[in-house]
Amino acid sequence: MRKIWIILLLHLKEFFKSPGAWVLMFVMPILFSWIFGGMTMNSEQNKPIVNVVTTDSEVSAVILSLIKQDTHFDWKKVSKKQAKKNVSNQDAVAAVVVPDDIGQRITEKKPLFDIIVQRKTEDYLALSTHLEGTAGLVLRSYQATSNLEDGAFSMVLEAITTNKGVTVDKQIIQKDTNDSVEINLMFVGFAIMFMMFGLSGAASTILDERIGGTWGRLIVSPASKLQISLGYLLAYFFMGWIQFAVLMAAMKIMFDTSWGRFTYLIPFASLVILCVVGFGLMIAGLVKTKQQASAISAVLIVSTCMLGGVYWPIDIVPDIMQKIALGVPQTWAMSGFKEIISGSLHAGTLLKDTAALLGFSVLFFFIGLRGMKFQ
Repeated sequence: MRKIWIILLLHLKEFFKSPGAWVLMFVMPILFSWIFGGMTMNSEQNKPIVNVVTTDSEVSAVILSLIKQDTHFDWKKVSKKQAKKNVSNQDAVAAVVVPDDIGQRITEKKPLFDIIVQRKTEDYLALSTHLEGTAGLVLRSYQATSNLEDGAFSMVLEAITTNKGVTVDKQIIQKDTNDSVEINLMFVGFAIMFMMFGLSGAASTILDERIGGTWGRLIVSPASKLQISLGYLLAYFFMGWIQFAVLMAAMKIMFDTSWGRFTYLIPFASLVILCVVGFGLMIAGLVKTKQQASAISAVLIVSTCMLGGVYWPIDIVPDIMQKIALGVPQTWAMSGFKEIISGSLHAGTLLKDTAALLGFSVLFFFIGLRGMKFQ
């Protein structure tokens, strides 16, 4: 065991002598997280503003409440003159004018709402979809109450506005669905990506050590092949955990992030780091020079991170891409971290993610160790 620790400490000391290692392992992931995390949080705080022009009539007030059901926008009631000014100055995405003559407009088959807009942005496209749905709901309510007593129309709309939807008493799979989970997952994604770059670069130093003679001197030393292998692998494993722990601490300080229950996080993160170590070892075992390792690693890491949901949620890509993504370890790593960070801790999902990562780890280590020449 003493020989393993000597190899481990020497390798860690040698690796962290390089300023480039510090930049790649710590500075870059923290910088990326700070930039993109700050941008994301600011975008969540600053909702798109939409002006609403309406009167104080009972029907208009109920329709206004119905429109405000979409909480992705910041709704501000203003005069029509101010609304035009705000839209012209791009202080508002658009302005929605709710007329008093809703019944007449329905009878004459005219648009229910007047929209003031300068240009059709992505926010406006999302707004228009919501307004179309709201207009359809108002139309159906009016048609259903047209033969009833006065006031039935506004009563139906008010009932719709206050309705909480369908409540289903079932086991909660996803406890926390707010945007903070997605932001925390973005931090984890950056950690995984830079960990893969860092540990792949560290593992590829074996190739330089073969050329420089360090590897050969280790082979003829009193240490066994198993001790040498364990010394190297544990060094890479500790590198990964040091990087992950530093990033966790930095994100907690900068953004007050939550990482879920540590009893689940630590074992799962250890498995992910082990899988990344196996990936780096596999690359080192397949190529002949460090330059080849760097080139192949860059292509594989970037492409698989894009495919595996590191840069964006895997749910937004087409179904065929989601199926292909099952063939990369990042998909399973991000899925497991999502369960832990959100607090869902769904046993079935975590077991599948763990089993998949174990399979990838075994495959990577098998290929990597077969490619290592102990000579």
